Amino acid sequence: MFAIFKREFKSYLQSFIGPLFIAVVIGLFSLFFILFNVVSLNNNINGTLYNLGYWGLMFMIPILSMRTFSEERRNRTDQLILTAPVSVGGIVLGKFLALCAILAIPTLVFCLVVPVMAMFGTVPVLWNYINILGFFLYGVMLISICIFVSNLTDNPIVCAVVSIVIILVGNLSSNFYGNINNTVVKDIFASTIDFSTRLANMLTGACDMTSIVYFISVTALFLFLSVQVIQKRRYSISNKNFSISAYSIVSVIVMICVVVAANMAALQIPDNIREVDVTAQNIYSISNDSKNIIAGIKDDITLYFFANEDDESSKSKDKGIEKVLKHYASASDHITLSYIDPVINPQFAKKYTDENISYSSVIVVNETTGRSYVVNYDDMYETTVDYNTYQSNVTGYDTEGEITYALQYVCLTDDDLMNAYQIKGHNEIDIPDKFSDVLSKNNVTVNDLSLLQQDKVPDDCSLLIINSPMTDYSESEAQMVIDYLNGGGNALIITYYQSQVQMDNFDKILAFYGVSKGDGIVVENDSDRYFQQNFYLFPYLGSDTITEGIADEASGLVFAPLASPLTYEASDDVTITPILYTSDDAYIQKINVESGQLIENSDEAQKSTYYVGLKAEKELDSGSSCAVIYSSGDMFSEGADEVVSGLNLKLFGNTLNALVDFETDLVTIPVKQADSPLVIPAKTAIAMISVMAGIVVFILAAGLSVWISRRKK
Repeated sequence: MFAIFKREFKSYLQSFIGPLFIAVVIGLFSLFFILFNVVSLNNNINGTLYNLGYWGLMFMIPILSMRTFSEERRNRTDQLILTAPVSVGGIVLGKFLALCAILAIPTLVFCLVVPVMAMFGTVPVLWNYINILGFFLYGVMLISICIFVSNLTDNPIVCAVVSIVIILVGNLSSNFYGNINNTVVKDIFASTIDFSTRLANMLTGACDMTSIVYFISVTALFLFLSVQVIQKRRYSISNKNFSISAYSIVSVIVMICVVVAANMAALQIPDNIREVDVTAQNIYSISNDSKNIIAGIKDDITLYFFANEDDESSKSKDKGIEKVLKHYASASDHITLSYIDPVINPQFAKKYTDENISYSSVIVVNETTGRSYVVNYDDMYETTVDYNTYQSNVTGYDTEGEITYALQYVCLTDDDLMNAYQIKGHNEIDIPDKFSDVLSKNNVTVNDLSLLQQDKVPDDCSLLIINSPMTDYSESEAQMVIDYLNGGGNALIITYYQSQVQMDNFDKILAFYGVSKGDGIVVENDSDRYFQQNFYLFPYLGSDTITEGIADEASGLVFAPLASPLTYEASDDVTITPILYTSDDAYIQKINVESGQLIENSDEAQKSTYYVGLKAEKELDSGSSCAVIYSSGDMFSEGADEVVSGLNLKLFGNTLNALVDFETDLVTIPVKQADSPLVIPAKTAIAMISVMAGIVVFILAAGLSVWISRRKK
């Protein structure tokens, strides 16, 4: 066998077909790599390899393999090999391994690309190498198919055309059998002729063992068929021809049945066993914290997944959600995954919510108590928009965080819930979903509160939220808030710089703690303490549990744009703790009260340290009242939070922990941050393209040189 391998491998390299194959494969890889990685700055080569495998190998493998046996049959040199002291299996295996070795050469080059990419950003190394493994196994399977076809004809061109047709049918087959309603028939097709889906499953980051089983078993099948074809031809003039043929037919049938059965059996293995999460963030699996929560669930829970179970195209924009849900269902007998097709059953969601439920959303229902929680598709992903291209990019995966919270929520009783009230009616700013989710994940329900329709703040209010009112409160409204605070209530108060109209009644609420808001906005002169413009502040952090851990993060900064100055008067019953403050080189820029516009040429002589965040604790006759006051109305917005990579959100969460005594501690699963894109300078990108092109030209030139020199001899 080794002699056959050595002879074939050497012949491929000494003829022009081997270097041509290697050069074209590397060239196509380079083209797709430029499109999917260099231009898009993607740190994963799965898209590059999928397109190379689907389109490139479909044509290149048949061209490489078409002469394997067909040319020897045409030249009748196959008789020399068949009479050699080598088994038929050894002959087939030797030729097969020679072709695999030729494919391995460009594959090894792909392996070198991964550490090169790592020089320009964070790269999921294991995932990328699994991608390369999947690509190679897919190519090896195509080689075995082409070897089999090469045994059926003595015309290499016919062999190449037939091989291309077979591979094309195998790649497109899922478009046809996917519409079959019979599950058994569909599994049989999936176990036999589905090439591209298996390749795709290997590249998603959830390494599917069924794909590996499929590639290896199909490779073995076609090599076995090749041996049987040669055996039949070898003994065609033997007296034992009939018995040999009968034995061969039975062996082929048995082998096909074994391969189909093995692949069907592999499909029945639960996803959590047959799929290995190779992503750097473990986005397809669940953490031990979630498993501990699941272990404590005694009620019957149903995860209603809004997708058609049998329709791959409609199931999900990203199958990662389904994979995570299956992990939950397999972790407990009390949790069931149920598919709801919104096309067939459009009214199902109305039982639980008035919201519009999109595809791939989930409703978690406690069937024992009837409590439910809606997790919309958009809630499970954090995204940002690139305003240069207007494309949405995923920056974080929160499927596990949302589902784990939902499971905890539906298992709570009404006595476990807490209410926060957000005052409305004064042109307040709404709390963005990203920040309100912090409240909901801590078991706090946010309710809108119009004081004009109440005679007091509700008794079940655990936290009062005043978020940037633009108009003043009435005297009775302000008094209701003060009565609530005087009764031991806590408040999060955020002011806005444009609310420069007279706010006498609102100011009484701040005065309850001895705090007042000044006119104008704070301008920072220290260039290290502002972002782009000197009224977009990076304030210093005070020493308190609210700022705990923030300074230890990468930037250690929070962002407070357009903040007004806060001042306070010391008193025996009020303790003030600075949370955010400027350098001593800051000053106040005045604002025109009528237009709300900044007044130029403000007096910079009044440079001082200004507070833009305070915590005030007031001792009462019985108990105490606490308020955290921020003077930047835009700091708890998604845009501001992105500037400091989520640290404003962390500040918001710490603030809530300081204000609310959470009676039921819920486990919060952090968002799994997506890998950051590559950062490749333009000159470096051009250099990379040049190197790739140079490698292709060098291989072609070397191969052509060897071929010409041998032709002259």
